[in-house]
Amino acid sequence: MSAPIVSVAIPAYNHAAYIEACLESVCAQTYPELELVLIDDGSQDGTYEVARRFIEPRRERFRRIVLERQENRGVSATSNACIAACRGEWVHLLGSDDVLYPNKVERIQQAIVQWNCPDLALVHADAEIIDSEGRLHARQSRKPRPAAGVERESWRWLFMGEHYIFNPTLAIRRDAFLAIGGFDSGLALEDMDFWLRLSVRHAFGRVPEVLAGYRKHPGNATRRRVKMLGAHFLTYAKFLDEHGDLPAGDDVRRHFRKYLKRFWRRTRRRRPWLLAPLAAAYLKSAFVTPGAEDYRRFGLILERLAA
Repeated sequence: MSAPIVSVAIPAYNHAAYIEACLESVCAQTYPELELVLIDDGSQDGTYEVARRFIEPRRERFRRIVLERQENRGVSATSNACIAACRGEWVHLLGSDDVLYPNKVERIQQAIVQWNCPDLALVHADAEIIDSEGRLHARQSRKPRPAAGVERESWRWLFMGEHYIFNPTLAIRRDAFLAIGGFDSGLALEDMDFWLRLSVRHAFGRVPEVLAGYRKHPGNATRRRVKMLGAHFLTYAKFLDEHGDLPAGDDVRRHFRKYLKRFWRRTRRRRPWLLAPLAAAYLKSAFVTPGAEDYRRFGLILERLAA
């Protein structure tokens, strides 16, 4: 009996320097039955042409290939299009600058079969950080990892920021992804928002093995760091809008204060006058559990600062 087809979905954008390494790592997978779906999101650096030249002589490696390009729509919309175009029950979503290690797909699929969990919708593993040349940069995060195996209510540690999910290690059940509407293209932190929404409905599983390389690019502008912090505030605001009854009040207060401290670290040098509203919100949180509107307020401030 042949193995079920498994999809690898690659939303690609301006990664001509890395796309060959990415695709080579997919071709090298020990799992035999793969389909490849790659959609180029209007790259300006020849990413699509490099990918096409690499894939053409290797078509026999895959049971099915979708290779398309479109006008630029952003990573969320392109990821949604990639996954919608897949036919496998499980989709391994891969950034076009990251790499899989050879047994990644096989090991994840083995765990899915072993767990035999009907409501499992996302599986992730551990990753190494690689640099722009593909050299090892760091052996994972120093943060503790989530428990191995199947876990329900992963939203608890996602909301509190206790653990990471490394994107190149992901496998997502396609029908569960589509059922909740995929990634929200209106958010800059679309992956965290998606994980939170999915974890409220489904179980997550972790394979405690290093199965991918997450590429870290040189440079990280202050403006981008401000923008991403604002995206965190707005993502948590959306979660509380929809599921504010789930986190305990003490957890929300602790979480909100932690992010206010991060807010101050990002703004104190150039926007010292923001200390007054920040201090007021910090003190208020000792008596009143912050709500979505409190997170949204500071997220919108950071969004304006990063514009």
